[in-house]
Amino acid sequence: MKICIVTPEYPPDQWGGLAVTVERVARHICDMGMEVHVAHFTVTDEDLLLLDENRHDDVIDGIIVHRLWAGKEDLSGRPLTMWDCPHTRTFKMMHQSLELLHNAESFDLFHSFFLYPLGYITGLFARKAGRPFIATIAGNDIKKYIFSPEKVAMCKSGLELADRVTALSQDLLDRADALTPVKDKGRVIYNSVEIPAESWAASDKNIVFRIGCAGIFKYAKGLPYLFKAIAQLRKKHNIVLKLTGMLRPSEERAYKTMIQKTGIENILLFYPALPHDRIAEWLINLDAFVLPSVSEGCPNILMEAMAGGLPCVATRVGAVEDLMEDALSGFVVPWGNSRAIADALERIINLPDRGLSLGAAARERMKEFSKERERKDWEELYSEILFRKDA
Repeated sequence: MKICIVTPEYPPDQWGGLAVTVERVARHICDMGMEVHVAHFTVTDEDLLLLDENRHDDVIDGIIVHRLWAGKEDLSGRPLTMWDCPHTRTFKMMHQSLELLHNAESFDLFHSFFLYPLGYITGLFARKAGRPFIATIAGNDIKKYIFSPEKVAMCKSGLELADRVTALSQDLLDRADALTPVKDKGRVIYNSVEIPAESWAASDKNIVFRIGCAGIFKYAKGLPYLFKAIAQLRKKHNIVLKLTGMLRPSEERAYKTMIQKTGIENILLFYPALPHDRIAEWLINLDAFVLPSVSEGCPNILMEAMAGGLPCVATRVGAVEDLMEDALSGFVVPWGNSRAIADALERIINLPDRGLSLGAAARERMKEFSKERERKDWEELYSEILFRKDA
């Protein structure tokens, strides 16, 4: 069986939760004995990009990765007409690139991550080719783009074209079902995490209390609420905030404004994105981890912090309440509420033994989200859609 996974993010080109999830799922499917191809699409600023020049193939640990580039149409310098759209050529080129790849490889199943635009484009082509199609919804595709009039139709069509819909949390599946009925063909498959050999240990009380957050920082990650919480905490505690990851260019202005507004610049340390194999080491050198998101799927970084035995505070979004038991394996707080984040962190700062117990329970909790469990879930889904006559 040949499987084609279509994605906008894949390592090592990207750093972040979606890329990590796609790579892990590709590995699960490969371990099931299937030939896995990853069609990784990137949009460039080139307005002249040819279909026989826009692909580079590589094999990474047994997975065949096709790096595909789609160009843009240059509409500058002339009046726009009713026929013009800045994205038409890009989307058409993605569809044509997928068709050329299928003509060469003859895939048995297509599986896309993210609805806009690749879920729609993949579903459209899979239907034309008469192949089954799985659409996986991960986060902003169903929490952000459904509020964009020019994107919502693609999100809805991507869901409708899918033979099966998977989501990283029940919340995502519920939101998709509100857009168009999918629950009869949908299921939740959580991310998984490895338990590192080394576990977190509390630092000396006299050392500055180190609070951390990591990720691709955009609006959904709720960084301004964490900044406000840190500003409140520093009035009574000797703390530092450590960030590692990437700041979206569109968020730079808000980021600088919040630093000025909260006055935390002298206790804020921002590190470039770390290679994934160094994340566990970075996490256990903190004293607490915070996920202040206002929107999430199934956050890999929170799972990694919990697996390392680190005391964590996370907002009530996505799969967080499925991952973390409030006041037992971490503190779950309302999203969009800096006071709640600050109060939860203060409980950890003031009660070191509580932090230890939260971390130990979190590490134990993450054993339930093993890679074996995740692979079993994907194996059942793939077997159902590929080998059963009623699929």
